[in-house]
Amino acid sequence: MSLKLTKNFAFFYGVMLGDGCLSLGCKRRKTVFVAGSMADDIPFFEEVLIPCVKKLIDKDIPIRFRPSMGAINLHFIKNSLFDFVSSFGFPIGKKGDKLFIPKVFYEKNLVKYVISGFFATDGSLVLTDNNGTLYPRVEANGIARRLINEIGIFLNSRGINCKFYKSKRRKFDGLGNPLMRQDQYRLQMNGKENLKKFVKEIGFINPKQIEKLGRYYGCTEN
Repeated sequence: MSLKLTKNFAFFYGVMLGDGCLSLGCKRRKTVFVAGSMADDIPFFEEVLIPCVKKLIDKDIPIRFRPSMGAINLHFIKNSLFDFVSSFGFPIGKKGDKLFIPKVFYEKNLVKYVISGFFATDGSLVLTDNNGTLYPRVEANGIARRLINEIGIFLNSRGINCKFYKSKRRKFDGLGNPLMRQDQYRLQMNGKENLKKFVKEIGFINPKQIEKLGRYYGCTEN
């Protein structure tokens, strides 16, 4: 099965930009890895991510559970997918601040699917109770300034009022000890009109976000 630049792959690439990585393991085995939370990401893995991966490699990949860490992941060796993702400039090993949306996704009109994948992993819909009225806010966070800025520019070009913020977050080692404060970048879209435009232009695909969206619309008249 040859891999092609499709909507499905663009979505997967966005997931990789969020919670994925490429790793050269023992004997330089080419491993593709996507992480999630045991608390609320199981439906996303089962209903969205695993079918997405199956379309790419024609194989069901089981979820691996890490109860001691409250985590789940997909962790598999597939040279063709590893090499295809890497061919677009996706870093091998630690991603750090090296991430960006490759030009070809713009040329093929696939950027919205990349952003959809990114928001499915590193995005959120926040509902704040404002005197009995739910106020919505769409957010995404990351440490790759270029990537977060690119996404913000794209969303603003689609009429979504997207604000860009920089802050600091505490970084910890594997034992929970603080190491340093790291730059963190956030996109924020406030209010129901921005939410409506975001849903139209990008949309939510993670079940936990869809459920929250339904809760919001179920509590509002419009």
